[in-house]
Parts: sequence; structure tokens; C-alpha cells
Amino acid sequence: MPYNGCVAPPDQSSLETLRRLMRHSANLDILRSLAVSMVLIDHLVRTLVVHSGLRNIAVIAFTSHIGHVGVLAFFVHTSLVLMYSLERMARSEDRVSLRFYVRRFFRIYPLSIFCIIVAVIFHVPANPLGGTRGFALPVVIANLLLVQNIITKTSVLGPLWSLPFEVQMYVVLPALYYLTLRRRAIAYLIGLLALFCVFGCLLFHATGHLSMAAYVPCFLSGVLCYSLRDHIRTSVSSALWPPFVLLLICGYCVTNMADDAKFWIGWIFCLSLGLAINFFHDSASKPINAVARRVALYSYGIYLTQVLVLYLVFVVFGVNNLVFGPLLSLVLIIAASVVTYHLIESPFMKLGKRLSIRSVRTSVLVPVEETREGS
Repeated sequence: MPYNGCVAPPDQSSLETLRRLMRHSANLDILRSLAVSMVLIDHLVRTLVVHSGLRNIAVIAFTSHIGHVGVLAFFVHTSLVLMYSLERMARSEDRVSLRFYVRRFFRIYPLSIFCIIVAVIFHVPANPLGGTRGFALPVVIANLLLVQNIITKTSVLGPLWSLPFEVQMYVVLPALYYLTLRRRAIAYLIGLLALFCVFGCLLFHATGHLSMAAYVPCFLSGVLCYSLRDHIRTSVSSALWPPFVLLLICGYCVTNMADDAKFWIGWIFCLSLGLAINFFHDSASKPINAVARRVALYSYGIYLTQVLVLYLVFVVFGVNNLVFGPLLSLVLIIAASVVTYHLIESPFMKLGKRLSIRSVRTSVLVPVEETREGS
């Protein structure tokens, strides 16, 4: 295992951190890959309905919430892996919170800013159904800052809706990490989870909407999973992990087919996912792991560029064939995500790490960090 340039080998505590993360590393790649695939399926089906005449009612109804559940899985995944990231940072002498915020800024903002600029310049609609074009300056600025859920309630690109919630979650995540170090951390986290669920229900009853309150239990489910990591014995075959995740996703979609997505079903989904992760052995399938690792590595680019590519294929190119259109879109989305990763994501992540590290005497950096840190 390479040490990313560290001369001295990691100490025992660093090895323990590495062991904990590697316990679920391939499974987390699989989860992230499935999550971004669900979002892609959602946007693709919506595009085919508008531009290719897809009329299969069962497919449309089943996939109408599949993108949303993919984002919920992202929230659990992101909060979990960032807890491991904070654990690694805490083993250095630098200020954890500052280093964390710097790294997250350079992880999230560069690619989102690039995609927003492209969408504004080429008048790309917000979503495959058409959406708004030609946004006012305040809307564009709010999107660039990723605060549109607070200020304008409008996203320049559909997938951008989830990023403000992630950014706002980052503010409190270091505090939640330190909470997990306390003796009764699990009880505190369960209490927080219950408190925010009750608060969310009361808020929805009073106002009819939730905003950030709808997703706090989702992020807390990932933090609870981290806190339970040494209290649950791994006992379930790794071969059951992908079917289990797909079963949870299908259950969410079927439950919501007849109505708009119910926020409390999302909470159940996220809590079930967070509680289950520690039970499964890590995937030992080399082909599945290799594919999942690559998809996870480029998942942020896949997430943000898909609407741009779908617009290019189905509107600009006018490719409306039900088979060739999706195939061409998939090829171009993969190409766009690879290019943007190597030209934008990776250089800025490296810059963020350099700016956040004030000393060579930092704890060992796990080589898989770029793959699993949340988007």
C-alpha cells in the first residue's frame, strides 16, 4: 500500500483507520455507483418521454422517484466517508475543521461552477423536460455559491439541487465527528435523529415544506453508521450487498409510485441503508469492484454533466432513437466525466490538499480518498 509520499510508515492508529475504511471500501464504491446510476436513469427516462416518445406507463411511474432515492443514497454515503476523512485529519496537528472546509470547497465548487457557466452560455434547460432557460443574474450567482435552496429556490441545472444541502451539511460535520468520540455517542446520535424526525414532521404539518429539514436524518444515518462501525459484527455475504441496495431502492420507488415522494419513507430508506452497511463483508469480486471503483471515481462528473450531454444528444444533435440516443448519451457522459475529472476535479482536489496541509507531518492519506469522498 503506497503512502502518498510519506517517508515513515503509518503508525498503529493510522493502520487502524485504514483498516476501518477498507472494511467497506469496495461496498461503498458499489453504493456510490448504484446511486449515480439511479440519477442517470431518472434523467434518461424523462428525456426519452419528451424527445423519443416513450410511453411505457409502468417504466415512467417506477422511475419517477429513482433519481431522488439515488441522491438520498449519496447523502448517506457522503456523510459516512467524510467521517472517515475527518478521522484521518484528526491524527495530525493541524486544525481539522479548517482543513476539512478547504478540501470540500475545492472538491465541490470547481466542477459545479464550470457546469453552471456552460449551461448559462449555451442556454441549456434546467432538466430534460425543458425547464427554464436564460436565468437572471441573482439566480446564477446563488447557484455559483450553491445557496439556491435558501435564496432563489431555482437551480440552473436539475442535479444542482442537492449540492447546497451537502455544503450546508459540511458546516456541522466536524462537530458531529467530535460527537462520535464521546462515550455515549450512539445514544446522542439516535436522540438527534429522533429529534430531527419529529421536528421535520411538525414543520411539514405547519408549513407544507421542509427544505434542509427533509435531509438532516439522511446525513445523520451515515454518521450513525460510522459510530456503529466497531459495535456491529460483519456477518452477511458480500454477494448480497448489491441485491440488498437494489431491493431498498426498488422498495422506495414502488412505495412512492402512486403519489409524490413521502419524506418519511426517505428517512426509513436512509436509516435502513446506514444500519445495514456494517453487517456486510466487503465485496471480493474483482470485476465488480473494478467497474464500481471507476464509476465511483467519475461519479461527480457523471452527476453534473449528464443533463448537458442529454441536451446535446437529444436537442442539439436531434438523436431521438430509443436505442441509439441512450447509447450515444452514455458514451458521451462517460467521456465528459473522465475529461472533467482529469482537467478540473483532480487538479483542484490536489490544490485543496496542498492548501490544507501546513506540515509534512500529517497522518497517512488513504489512496482511495478521492474515490469515496462525497460529491
